[in-house]
Amino acid sequence: MPSNAESQLHAVNAALRARLAELEIKLNNLSAHSHDPEYEVFGAAVKASETRYRRLFETAKDGILILDADSGVIIDANPYLETLLDYAHNELVGRKLWELGPFRDIAASRESFQKLQATEYSRHENLPLETKTKEIREVEFVSNVYLVNGARVIQCNIRDITERRRVDASLHAANADLAALVSALKKRDSEMQALFRMNDLLQTCSTQEEAYRVIVLMVEELFTGMDGGLAIRHEGAPEYELIASWGETTRMAASFTMDDCWAMRRGQPHEVLDPQSSLLCRHFLAEPETGYLCIPLAVQGESLGLFCLMADGTGTSEQQINRRNLALMLSESFKLSLFNLRLQEKLRNQATRDPLTGLFNRRYLDDSLDRELHRAQRRKSPLSVVMLDLDHFKHFNDTFGHDAGDLLLRELGTVLTSSLRQGDISCRYGGEEFVLVFPDSPLADTQKRVEEIRILIKSLKIRHGERNLGPITVSAGVAAAPEHGYTALELLRAADGALYAAKQSGRDRLVAYKASA
Repeated sequence: MPSNAESQLHAVNAALRARLAELEIKLNNLSAHSHDPEYEVFGAAVKASETRYRRLFETAKDGILILDADSGVIIDANPYLETLLDYAHNELVGRKLWELGPFRDIAASRESFQKLQATEYSRHENLPLETKTKEIREVEFVSNVYLVNGARVIQCNIRDITERRRVDASLHAANADLAALVSALKKRDSEMQALFRMNDLLQTCSTQEEAYRVIVLMVEELFTGMDGGLAIRHEGAPEYELIASWGETTRMAASFTMDDCWAMRRGQPHEVLDPQSSLLCRHFLAEPETGYLCIPLAVQGESLGLFCLMADGTGTSEQQINRRNLALMLSESFKLSLFNLRLQEKLRNQATRDPLTGLFNRRYLDDSLDRELHRAQRRKSPLSVVMLDLDHFKHFNDTFGHDAGDLLLRELGTVLTSSLRQGDISCRYGGEEFVLVFPDSPLADTQKRVEEIRILIKSLKIRHGERNLGPITVSAGVAAAPEHGYTALELLRAADGALYAAKQSGRDRLVAYKASA
């Protein structure tokens, strides 16, 4: 669709062509009646009209070229065009259009000229022209063919749009910058939403294992396509263990020491931009080919682990900086969450575990036995309870001392922990008494397993200083649900009764509960 300027230009050209045709007819008549007073007046009018046309031609704010339509020779050029292209009038007139530098390879090529002769109209919306002084001008170039005094001429109107193009380019660049800023803000908002979501999930995690899964999901979402890993140092352990990795390749070693990582040594992030000219950590399976970022996870002087992210080498330097800052923010959330979960786990252990043996305490038994009984009743599955007691423990303490007694209790705790299944429960009930809970275990199976434990304990060779403390024997009583009761109180009483029977029968044995007649 033509622009308003082009429509106006067409209208002016049409008016000029019509006026020239009218003048041509009247000039012919004038030459035939040159002595007629009426035509003398008309001749003066024609000259005045030509003067006005010439004034319009010379003062126009667009460049105008008049060409011979057959040869392409420039007949006339207005001053604006001469100034625009830095050519003098005599350097333009009399030359063919394609002989001039600005038009040689563009609109005035011979092929374009031939097409113009056929179509009588051509238009170039954005044409770069090189001036005589080698400057580039962006122009609109419109050509029309029409008759003047019976001869075909071409009028070329050339409008300088250099400034308009510069403004358009500036606006386009500004729009591009704005779009990039909006995109960056949207990405930033998406990252912040993901961070909030991750923090909310981390706060609801009840174990460190759950937190590890959340961390992996969030890192894969925020750092798509990038490899990395999370290593954790468990309390008291000398090494860091790789507990999670992401990306296509696992690059980190399964375990490593603090000395293997520069970030852990220095207690601050260690970033490698170029592996060929940087200090490299030794906790990789192979020497890294790309850069990476190691961030130590430490709170209040306690080293929890290491967050490592491999660089993918993409994006601008600003995007890489943003990724680094995002990784640092993530690591802050990671370490605070892991520290809180570790602290909660310590508090839970202190509340539910016996500090001497490491087994669960009586408080935990009260909570867990009711829960397991409800589960067994719902599933209609068996459950057994064992009451176990060290034989002659008071005499043992009196003979060898309380330190030896504590050692014996710890050894017994170790045996029970290693002998039970993951779903079984072992508790120190009080003093030298222990309670074992065996879900999904019928009475006969439980008796067999406890008998194996009793024999294993009896075979222990425990030394305290220079003295051998063995042999150690235990007595045990076992009761089962639902045969011997449906509640925790009923089962514990039954197991305690069976234990009493084992002691009365000479100790060092296992007795199953039998209800009295």
